[in-house]
Amino acid sequence: MIAHSVRLATALIVAFGASQVCFANDPVAADEVIQQARILDLPNGESRVHMETNSSGIIALGPDLSLALTRKGDRVIASVQNRNMVHADQLFDLAVKTLPHRTVEVRLLDVNFDGVRDLLIETQIGYGGVNVFFDLYLGTEEGFEPQAAGRDLSNPEIDLEQKQISTMQRSGPTWYRSVYLISDFRPYHFLTTTAAGDGMEYVRFLTNDGKLDQEMITDALAEDPRDWKPLRIELPEGALFPLRAEPDDASATSGALPDGSTIFVRRLSADHKFVLVEHSKGEIKGWLKTEWLPKLESARF
Repeated sequence: MIAHSVRLATALIVAFGASQVCFANDPVAADEVIQQARILDLPNGESRVHMETNSSGIIALGPDLSLALTRKGDRVIASVQNRNMVHADQLFDLAVKTLPHRTVEVRLLDVNFDGVRDLLIETQIGYGGVNVFFDLYLGTEEGFEPQAAGRDLSNPEIDLEQKQISTMQRSGPTWYRSVYLISDFRPYHFLTTTAAGDGMEYVRFLTNDGKLDQEMITDALAEDPRDWKPLRIELPEGALFPLRAEPDDASATSGALPDGSTIFVRRLSADHKFVLVEHSKGEIKGWLKTEWLPKLESARF
């Protein structure tokens, strides 16, 4: 595979009798002022491209391969050029939504750990600049896959040690975190978490084909999510707590928990009105009304 090495090409076309220049293969007219995109090469092998409103640049991906980037207003166009071919192959033409006068960021780094650098392109920004979203295109020997392997990844960070991608997104007082693992060199959504109170997370674990594997409330103390344990709660005293077979008031009861029982909280119903609980000794399992749980500090079930 071709390791993507980065350099800024200075291939400029000078229009005869004109004072402005434009980049080769640039769809912007030669009579418009085009700035050169700024490129920062990081020690970890990542390159970050910052594109002003009207800017363009060419980045070498290999000896015979280059990536041409152009931004004009709210559009960013990317094309892959093989020097043995006359025409460049357009990868995408995206409308980006960002803050006024903000640069659009393009990142080149190995996201799926196959030795070939991939492409992250900023597509939109939200929550006053807190959430910055990217689309992901996986690199190949010929350039990049034509279809995005991931969309709307918020503030993506690549964990080289754990070989995973993590994202963070804020909405109101709540942070949402997702983790993507790599299977057969492709990222898949492994888990998503939502704040559920101090030191707790509401977690959904997914399989590599996108199906729900497990859903629970956890104290999330372990660094590795696979070691997380369901939240353990002791029910208040003074009443029996009926359990239902399904998360519905009309569902038949499947048993009852005495006061003082210690239960594991395993998952929430879609409307958050019921919670699936299991007796600490595994003797009884069923759906309990969320309102009957003890009021944990800052908990939002």
